[in-house]
Amino acid sequence: MSISFRIAAGGMLLALAANAWAQSGHLPGVTLASQDSGVDVRLRGMSAVSDKVAWASGGDGTVLRTVDGGRQWQVIRVPGAAGLDFRDIEGVDANRAVVLSIGPGEASRVYRTADGGRSWQLAFQNRDPAAFLDCMAFDGAHGVILGDPVDGRFQVLETRDGGEHWALRDGSPKGADGEAAFAASGTCIALGGGTIVFVTGGARARAHYLIDAGDGEPPRWQATPAADTAPVPSAGYFSVASVPHGFIAVGGDYEQPDADGLLASLPKNPAPGVSATLGYREQPGPAGYRSGIACTGDANCIATGPSGTDWWNGEAWTAVSSRGFDAIDLVGGTGWASGEGGRIARITVGAADAVTADVAPVETAQASAAGDSGD
Repeated sequence: MSISFRIAAGGMLLALAANAWAQSGHLPGVTLASQDSGVDVRLRGMSAVSDKVAWASGGDGTVLRTVDGGRQWQVIRVPGAAGLDFRDIEGVDANRAVVLSIGPGEASRVYRTADGGRSWQLAFQNRDPAAFLDCMAFDGAHGVILGDPVDGRFQVLETRDGGEHWALRDGSPKGADGEAAFAASGTCIALGGGTIVFVTGGARARAHYLIDAGDGEPPRWQATPAADTAPVPSAGYFSVASVPHGFIAVGGDYEQPDADGLLASLPKNPAPGVSATLGYREQPGPAGYRSGIACTGDANCIATGPSGTDWWNGEAWTAVSSRGFDAIDLVGGTGWASGEGGRIARITVGAADAVTADVAPVETAQASAAGDSGD
């Protein structure tokens, strides 16, 4: 996910977009085109900065960068991080990026670069052996990291200077016994409209909001109802994305990747105390577990997971590809997906551009308003 380009300008509300799609009778095509990453490690972090610049991250301390739309991916090794698993990366531009490694204790770290990966600063290293960081999100210089509960409370770290300094927020929300976050794509937390929201699974699959309490009171955490799904350690919401009208969360059960997944919509800035549900609404899930979701400015969303990639138009799911990935990010009508074995594909929403025309396409889908609902 990109720090500077969280949502493309000119976004429309989901209801208006769905109405326009219904009137036109079709959706733009979605093209996935394979690219050569130059590595064979699993890539679970992806950040699309522009149609030319993107960053990716994965196992063995691997960071990748492209500045030419993916024709070439530069393999970057972070000093002292050879054994780390970089599950999330957030790019600012071609030179600046922040990368998060996950794991127990000191394996959970944050590095940042300001010179295109030639040098790296260790910005944060966890010292609590009970802590485990999962995911990261930025909105400008404001960034947040989510960690699994320690002594019954989730860990939320925050930066206000682009990731140079981090501090643990006071009063983090309580988690139920057996409730945790998933680090599958580094996208279990999101920022949007001044709101922090993160999603969980295990004993309870739900969302936690940091809500403005009003009347001069400090913000407070509030949780949505839990999804109607089996409370097992492998299932829940894995990814949440900010869209103009709110947030979209997706998930499923990674031990049953072909079983129907989960999807929920969440409003931005729900009024505290007005509704016990906070506007949480479950929707038809995709045809399989999905670990990542990314949306364009007009609330078109693409979700991906090991068993496939799908398009959500606000009403129905349409299959894009039977080939799956772990992570996905979009900026405007362009993005990338990454996954196992160093797999990377460039995504184009609408007409194929010069970059995707130069490489062999993986799949091209023409979505329709009468697409599969996922029921």
